[in-house]
Amino acid sequence: RAVDVAQAFGYDALARYYVAPLMVVNFWLVMITWLQHTHPSVPHYSGEQWTWLKGALSTVDRSYGYVLDRVFHRIADLHVAHHLFSYIPFYHAEEVTKIIKPMLGEYYLEDTRPIFKALWEDWAACRYVAPEDESGPDVLWWQVASRPAKSKST
Repeated sequence: RAVDVAQAFGYDALARYYVAPLMVVNFWLVMITWLQHTHPSVPHYSGEQWTWLKGALSTVDRSYGYVLDRVFHRIADLHVAHHLFSYIPFYHAEEVTKIIKPMLGEYYLEDTRPIFKALWEDWAACRYVAPEDESGPDVLWWQVASRPAKSKST
């Protein structure tokens, strides 16, 4: 138990060697997952509009730089391939991405912005999802918090 560790080694040691690393790892996991699935161009589907393929394509490839991409086994920069073919080994994801990217065309999403810029901009732009008139009620798009979603009556 954490209390036992704190009593044996001190609360400072508990914070330094357990809480701080836990917070860092959780920050990275949440940030990476959020950025892979949150982008103004990524729709969300409900009801009749949702299909497995539409759900699988509701993600973004995003590089974290050469070193971190390899630390993460390329799961972030080749994430679309992972969603479509989750059973392939990570070391084949690059060749799969090269094949599917031209096939998917406009449905393939990649974000090349620097990570913290993307995090800042998408946090500001993607506050909640709501339907837009031209897409129908079962296709939900990210909305900015200060701008209300379009209502069906207007």
